[in-house]
Amino acid sequence: MFNIRKTSILTMVLLSSLLCAQSFAAGSGAFRLEVPDAGAVGKGSAFVGEANTPVAVYYNPAGMTLMKKAAISVGASLIQPKVDYKSNSGDESQMRRGSYVIPNMFFVQPVGEKFAVGFGAMSSWGLTTSWNPDSFARYNATKSVMENKDFLISAAYQLNDQFSFALSLDIDDSHVDKQKKLAQGVGADGNFQLKGDSTGYGYRIAGLYKLNERHQFGFMYRSTIQHKYKGKITLKDLNNAAGSNMYQAVFGATDYETDVISKMVLPDSIVLGYSFKPTSKWTFNADVEWMNWSVVNEEELACPSESDPTRNFILAGTPGSNDWQSAISAAVGLQYDITERFRVRTGYYHHQAPVPTNNWQANMSDAVSHGVTLGLGYDFTESLTLDLAWSGIYYMKREIDNTVAGGTINGTYRQTCNLLYLTATYKF
Repeated sequence: MFNIRKTSILTMVLLSSLLCAQSFAAGSGAFRLEVPDAGAVGKGSAFVGEANTPVAVYYNPAGMTLMKKAAISVGASLIQPKVDYKSNSGDESQMRRGSYVIPNMFFVQPVGEKFAVGFGAMSSWGLTTSWNPDSFARYNATKSVMENKDFLISAAYQLNDQFSFALSLDIDDSHVDKQKKLAQGVGADGNFQLKGDSTGYGYRIAGLYKLNERHQFGFMYRSTIQHKYKGKITLKDLNNAAGSNMYQAVFGATDYETDVISKMVLPDSIVLGYSFKPTSKWTFNADVEWMNWSVVNEEELACPSESDPTRNFILAGTPGSNDWQSAISAAVGLQYDITERFRVRTGYYHHQAPVPTNNWQANMSDAVSHGVTLGLGYDFTESLTLDLAWSGIYYMKREIDNTVAGGTINGTYRQTCNLLYLTATYKF
C-alpha cells in the first residue's frame, strides 16, 4: 500500500502550489464553474454515475471505493469568454476579452478493502466581467471579480459489492472585487470599489449503486455555503462642483473609505447520474442536476463604521430582491475505447438561466446555454494517463429591458465561451 504519510505530504505541497497559482474566470450558469477534469468534461461533464477516477472527489466521492490503488490527477482549464452588446438604438460594445486559467488537483487513497479518503483543490465557483470604464455599463459595473478556491476532504465506505456512500467537507475561500463609476453630473465620474474576503463551509452526501457490470447509478447532495464578506468600500475622485451630485460635500473629501460587510449564499443542489457500458469498448453517461439558485434572494451590504444615513444610502442602498430561480442542468456523454490505451469522447450539456430578466445585471451575463465537448485519453504506461478535452458553449441571446437594471444597460447580449482542458493522472 502506498505510504499514507508520504501521500499527505505530497497532497499538501500540491494544495499550496494551487493556492499560489489560482486564477479566476467567467463562468456559466450565473457564477458556477464546471472545469474540474479533462476526462470527465470530454463526456459532457456527465460523470456522477461513473466516478472511477480521482475527480470522483468532486463529482461523486462514493466512487472513490472503485479505485483500488492510490491515484492523483493534476490539471488546468483555459477559459475564453466573449460577450457582445447591442443597445436598443444600435450602438455596439464588447466586454473586454480575456483568457483565464483554473488549476485543479485531486487525490484518492484506499484504506483497506472498503474505505477510501480523498482530497481536492479547484475552483467550482467564479466570475470575471470587465467593461470599459467609458462603456454603457460603467454606472452598473466596470469590473466584477469573484475568485473562489475550493478544498474538498472526502471519505467513502463500501457497504457491499453494490452500494457505497460518502461524506465530504467543502471549504470555499472567496474574494470579491466590484468596481463601477459614480455619475457626478458635472466633471469626471467618480470611482466606486468594494473588496472583501470570506471563508465558508459546506458538506456533501453521495452514493453509488452498481446494479451489475453494465449499469451504475450515482447521486449527490451538496449543501449551501454561507458567505459573510468583510472588507472595504473605497470612493475616489469625488467632486463638489455646482450642478453635480456633490459627493465630496457628503463624504467630506475627494477620497473616502469605510468597512463593509456583505452576505451571499452559494446554492445547494441535487444531482443524479447513470452510467451504462453495453460492451467493453463503449460507455454512455447521463446526469441531471437541480440547483437551488432561489437561495440567492437578496444582496445585503452594511457599513458598520458609518452612522450617517445619507452616506449609508449612497454606499449600500436599499437591499433589493434578486428573485433568482432554481435551475435544471442536464448532460450526456459517450466514450469509445479504440484500443486498450486510447479512447475518444464526446458530450453535450444544457444549463437553464437562474437570473431573471427583471434583475439582470451587466456584471452577470447569464443566459440559457448549450455546450458540446470533444476529448481523448491515452495511457502512456499502466500508471500514467493524459486526457485532453475541448468545450464550446453557446448562450441564447438575452434581451434586457427592465426598470431594475436601468436604461443604460438595456439591449441585446450575445455570448460564447471556448474552453480547453488538460489532466494528467498517475496511479501509484
